[in-house]
Amino acid sequence: PRPPGAGEDWDYKHVLPYFKKAQTHHSEPSPYRGSRGPLSVTRRRTKPVRAINDAFVNAGLEVGYKYSDDHNGFSQEGFGPMDMTVQPNGARANTSNAYIKPILDLGIDALRVMTGLHVTRLLFDEGSKKPRAVGVELVDKQGRITQMRCKEEVIVSLGAVGSPMLLNLSGIGDPAELKEQGIDVRVPLPDVGKNLQDHLEFYLQYLASVPCSLYPWAATFPGIGPLQQIQRYLFRQPWRAVWAGAQWFTVGSGMSSSNHFEVGGFIRSHHGLEHPDIQYHFIPGCVVGQLDFLPQHGYQAHAGTLRPTSRGTIKIQSKDPRVAPLIDPAFLTTEKDVIDQRRSFRQTLEIMEAKAFDPFRKQRFSPDPNMDLTDDQVDAWVRQNSHSGYHLSCTCAMGRVVDGAGKVNGVDGLRVIDASVMPSMTSGNLNAPTIMLAEKLVDAIRGVQLPVEDKPWYTPKDWQTKQR
Repeated sequence: PRPPGAGEDWDYKHVLPYFKKAQTHHSEPSPYRGSRGPLSVTRRRTKPVRAINDAFVNAGLEVGYKYSDDHNGFSQEGFGPMDMTVQPNGARANTSNAYIKPILDLGIDALRVMTGLHVTRLLFDEGSKKPRAVGVELVDKQGRITQMRCKEEVIVSLGAVGSPMLLNLSGIGDPAELKEQGIDVRVPLPDVGKNLQDHLEFYLQYLASVPCSLYPWAATFPGIGPLQQIQRYLFRQPWRAVWAGAQWFTVGSGMSSSNHFEVGGFIRSHHGLEHPDIQYHFIPGCVVGQLDFLPQHGYQAHAGTLRPTSRGTIKIQSKDPRVAPLIDPAFLTTEKDVIDQRRSFRQTLEIMEAKAFDPFRKQRFSPDPNMDLTDDQVDAWVRQNSHSGYHLSCTCAMGRVVDGAGKVNGVDGLRVIDASVMPSMTSGNLNAPTIMLAEKLVDAIRGVQLPVEDKPWYTPKDWQTKQR
């Protein structure tokens, strides 16, 4: 079903063609995959960590979940291989090298990239009755101000934090909040910066009894005092890092050619749900914080719910564009979100304790093996150990701030094209959906739409009575 507020042409049959248009999937052909797009999508099975990755998939099957050979295809639900935006030569595939670089390489005046500049506000045609955006004001590192004007439209693509901030600085937003910062109200849109959504995740981590992980290649020294910034890049087994780098540079293979989210899963937290609301990323290693690896063999599951009901805000603190806004994700502010994360914790623990891990499991590392697993203790642990999935979205939502074509309500010549226009967060990672959204909105600017593709998707027959 289409997201509320997005309009008729944002349902699955309308967006699938744009997912396919964006990608070249290097696995076998499928009606759900693209084969000619600019963004390269591959899968990896890195040999030194293959066994522990397979154990995770087998653990999911052991406790009663199904296998999925393509989470982005017919069945999202289940355990199996994960897609990654990595080129066959092992290099990261991103929007810069997939979309921007090929145009710049043509050497024609079709695109100009300017760096070292900060957008401070939008410019408007002061003579028009209805507000019309006609350009932007920029400031460089030396404080010099420049104004650039457009012939057709201004397109804002600053993300779920930057886009509402720029609208606010330009007088578009909640009148009370703008007046509080001394900004004249140009267009009253109270929902700018509201409806912030993000995925909240936690790790369940285990130490391994046998060599099976990324530790020998990835672990560095923590560093002390002034040496911290140097030592964190000094590998504990540098010969392995050198060899991995050499393989990657010369033939595009080896440990450095993968993002090491090679397997994962999607499940439903309880019966009564048609589609998964919990996602797993599995890593063959234990991450300390979000950067450093524990210097011993281990493995972990990233777990988190996909459709939280908590809603946060992005709010400017000053009319000075150099002052960062207040970002309040409001995580776990509804009882439903607390219960869903607790369910996610318990179901993840069941998977990680499955017999499939017996050949590898030494002991649980986090949470502490002696932790009391009462509801209150689990809830407290989740609050203390969760982090953002970096999927901030929905702060200029369709139906509330923009229309189904990305046009800002009440303003001519102004669109927003980024994850902020999602009316609700997608049930999975945001990279591919955001690229799809951009492809589709570019066609909206051109006044065209790819032919619809009405493909089926998996819904369990007994979803109303069974969780798996």
